[in-house]
Amino acid sequence: MPDGPAERAGVAWGERVARDLIAARAHDGRNAPVQYTATPAPGVWRPTPPANLPMAVPWLGRVTPLLARSNNQFKPPAPPALTSRRYTRDFAEVKAMGSASSTARTPAQTATALFFSGNAVVQINAFLRDQATRRGLDIVDSARLFAATTMTTADVAILTWRSKLDRAYWRPITAIRSADTDGNPATTADPAWTSLIPSPNYPDYVSGYNSVMAASTRALEHVVGPRLDLALISTATPGEVRHYRGGASLRADVVDARIWLGIHFRTADTAARTLGVDLADWVARHYFRSRW
Repeated sequence: MPDGPAERAGVAWGERVARDLIAARAHDGRNAPVQYTATPAPGVWRPTPPANLPMAVPWLGRVTPLLARSNNQFKPPAPPALTSRRYTRDFAEVKAMGSASSTARTPAQTATALFFSGNAVVQINAFLRDQATRRGLDIVDSARLFAATTMTTADVAILTWRSKLDRAYWRPITAIRSADTDGNPATTADPAWTSLIPSPNYPDYVSGYNSVMAASTRALEHVVGPRLDLALISTATPGEVRHYRGGASLRADVVDARIWLGIHFRTADTAARTLGVDLADWVARHYFRSRW
């Protein structure tokens, strides 16, 4: 591109748009002094071993969304009561399948779990770049693809953190080690139980990995159609590539994977998947309408 008026005008326009966007988000709640204040009790999240870190970025749950009407627009239903059949079922599943020493989890399940234990944002952006390249999208359609998917993903992260703040639901490691306090005669405590990987330092409900993966893949389906032919990498298992023909099968694997890692109850995963899909569907109806 040669130097000259056209180049200078393009740079000036880009800088103007950037300034306007930064100004629009200047007071959106990022880094606000929001604290996690829930008192530890049966069913309530508290820092988990081995690091016992406080909740990460609690302010995220109070940020103004980019597209959604509020950070509480698609509020997930309440998690299961500790004495319910669903909780008992979820508890038994993660206790058996998510233990670091599990004999119920197969090698293939362990491999899937570890594949989905890395950085989800890197994973999502990698498959978006791959989609734009393999589909031969020009700069306009590429911009639309990235806007529709990443803005939806950013919003679902905000809505997810709102749920984590509001529900403050404990992680499986706390639930299993403290099962003698939950009032449920069908659960048995194991003070030595350890998950396959350490739990992230924020509450269980709902699952962030599931919500962002569901939102991004569903938004992508609205942009390019249901046949995605996704190629996924993982920061946790370098060099491995997994292929998915559509978003539904990927979303199903992510639900299972986070249980097999021992860091989520199934209901936290499925509620997060629903949240991501519902938000992406709403965004597609209001902002990025399907063109296929």
